[in-house]
Amino acid sequence: MNSRFAYLRERLRTSLWPIPAALCLAGGVTAVLMLWLDTRFQITVDDSPWSALGNDTVQRVIAVIAGSIIGVGGVAFSITMVALTLTSGQYGPKILRNFLEDRTSKVTLGLFLGSYAYSLITLSGFTLVETPRFSLLGALASAFAALFAFVQFMHRTATDLQADQIVQRIGRQLHHTLSDMADVKHGPRRSDDTAHWRRATRGCRRFELAATQHGYVQAIDYQGLSRLCAKHDCTLMVRARAGDFLIGGLGAFSVYAANQREIEGILQETRRHVVVGPVRTPVQDAEHAISQLSQLAARALSPGINDPGTAITCIDWFTRALAEIVDRDLPGCIVSDDEGNPRLLIRTPRFAGLAKAIYAPMRQLADANIAVCIRLLESLCSLAELTRRPERLAVLQQHGDLILDSLQDEVRQSFDARDIQQRYRRLRARTSC
Repeated sequence: MNSRFAYLRERLRTSLWPIPAALCLAGGVTAVLMLWLDTRFQITVDDSPWSALGNDTVQRVIAVIAGSIIGVGGVAFSITMVALTLTSGQYGPKILRNFLEDRTSKVTLGLFLGSYAYSLITLSGFTLVETPRFSLLGALASAFAALFAFVQFMHRTATDLQADQIVQRIGRQLHHTLSDMADVKHGPRRSDDTAHWRRATRGCRRFELAATQHGYVQAIDYQGLSRLCAKHDCTLMVRARAGDFLIGGLGAFSVYAANQREIEGILQETRRHVVVGPVRTPVQDAEHAISQLSQLAARALSPGINDPGTAITCIDWFTRALAEIVDRDLPGCIVSDDEGNPRLLIRTPRFAGLAKAIYAPMRQLADANIAVCIRLLESLCSLAELTRRPERLAVLQQHGDLILDSLQDEVRQSFDARDIQQRYRRLRARTSC
């Protein structure tokens, strides 16, 4: 998938207005359609429930629906703001993105706004309709749909504020990110043949391209950069990757070209393939969700909260995510064009780096917490069962040694040391080739 398209999709998913705006527009269009049906068709069944209702009565009913809907919609909006405030204060402001991504609150708010827009347009068109029966049916249907969505919204809000639900949502995001990262069937050609790339740069001059923007790299269109290099017959070293913070004036790219005539054009086109913003996003940044779960674990293990259970849940979802890539090949750092010529040298996440980003903070946060350290060793044992690759097993064993060394002497001599040593011996047995 094109990185810019993925970035735009991410912006739409985390924006609050697209779904409510679309449903509000749908409510207005539906109101016009119902008024047109009332002018073209008439309900003439005498024993229908609405046969005795006049225009004034129907107008009052729809006016009551409009007033009630906008009032309850304000309550739903207030509940959303309270939920976001509580989440930011208890779990950290970085978790807000996961709530903004949820579509339940957006659909609920959109249904209320759409029903209100429907009622307003219907009321303004009563002078053109003799018997607005279809319009009344539409108003009642939209009101019941909004109320049903409100009940669902209340239930979803109450469950989403639970720590395990938040951890599960972030853990699934991390799993999908790592799964997409390891999917080498899509996107540009990738390999680890750095010697081929170095041969392609022989005889070329090196030109430095400095960053002009400040902020986090949110997405890089590697396929577009590869085509750009093929167009100008050059190679490019991309020093930044998604999640890095760029500082204007510092070198972010190195261009290897035969001459300097087209360097300025390459510079301008290269910057168009890099999206920079004020926050990190999970589009290409695998460590974004890792930092969110680590923040949750840090707050759970703080002296003020002291909730090892939440930290253990974070470890479980870390294990689930790493299990997706522990025995899979990850994309290489050399990106080739359609003809197979090496064009880009990029920085890519490696299993050792991802494991360090997960286990190093958790080991430091555990601070001799027996339950958390035991679960960390069990996590390493579970991952060791899923692969026979020596380099991956060596990484897992290294983190197991660090966890054991981080425990204090009094803990290692206590009764709990038997459980720790048992997990450690199991890890040693599974990582031995």
